[in-house]
Amino acid sequence: MTLSLGKVSEAVTLLVAAAAPALTAIRVGQNMHVTGFLWRNDLVVTTDQALPAAAGYTIVLASGALISARPGPRDPVNNLASLLLDSSVPLNAPEPARSATIGSLVMVMAADFDGSPTARLTMIHGFPRTHGGGGTGTAIALDLSGKRVSHGGMVLDAEGRLLGLASVSPGGDAIVVPHGTIARFVEAATSGQQNGTAASPAQTMTLPTVAPIPQVAMPSQAMAQPAMTQPATPAPVAEQPVQWTRPVPVANGGSNRGWLGVSLQPITVPENLAHRAGQRTARQVVGVTRGGPADLAGLRSGDVLLSLDGASTSGNHALRAFLAPERIGHQVEVRLMREGLIHSTILTVSAQPAS
Repeated sequence: MTLSLGKVSEAVTLLVAAAAPALTAIRVGQNMHVTGFLWRNDLVVTTDQALPAAAGYTIVLASGALISARPGPRDPVNNLASLLLDSSVPLNAPEPARSATIGSLVMVMAADFDGSPTARLTMIHGFPRTHGGGGTGTAIALDLSGKRVSHGGMVLDAEGRLLGLASVSPGGDAIVVPHGTIARFVEAATSGQQNGTAASPAQTMTLPTVAPIPQVAMPSQAMAQPAMTQPATPAPVAEQPVQWTRPVPVANGGSNRGWLGVSLQPITVPENLAHRAGQRTARQVVGVTRGGPADLAGLRSGDVLLSLDGASTSGNHALRAFLAPERIGHQVEVRLMREGLIHSTILTVSAQPAS
């Protein structure tokens, strides 16, 4: 039998291209991300051990589009976490793998920071029993160093079917959380949502305890940098968004400042969209106050705010300078990116609501 490496290479390339749209990059801090993948068109799964707790997340799709998500149920026993997308996205999910055999070739796929795919070709090494990183039961071990595994990536068989989620065992070995384990986890999570209750302890799911995002006032001095939770270990920590809400009362009845009615966090524009945006940094909308200026102008969570009347929103003090008292009542042009496309709208700056 003659083995054509060209045909093998072509088959691998086609497999990667077909599976890549399901990959996502989960932003967890400045230039830091965790891989996840779309299990449903409104739900992303990833590993519990790699995903820091946060009140909200920015998801980068394979197309480069940004979408916001909120934390869903987590299962630390099986090392699974879910994120609930704020809007549905198109999805052609891979079929589940039918079997797994020692020596079978598999593809481990992950997402880069901008959502583009990465891939490693390896094989199934064995089926160890494990009580961690894959739950109690049979896991799938890969012939790959745990240091080379992108937590939360997809593991596909030679036919492009989904074997499971890439993870690392407590011993540092590359393993796969099987498709069936993920399916049971998602089913339990969905059942808990539909019933309006949290999952029972028997379902081994826990809802993350996340402190509410603090409201950051704008004092008379220059605006501080967005607060970052400092990790006790080298693990990545999610960046907390800045809340543009109410100011500290000014002594002697000082003037109010301008108000947009949005919560923003600084982001790096994905490389494949930077040329379209015309800039490498911006601020993403992670919350919109109902009835506020941004809401009335049609802004929504997930939008990337690029400029206001041509003034960039990226600088440390850009928004504070722009929202000076004399701006109240003025209409400004808002330039934003939504799902990879550039839009503009008109927003009327209002005064800060009373405390």
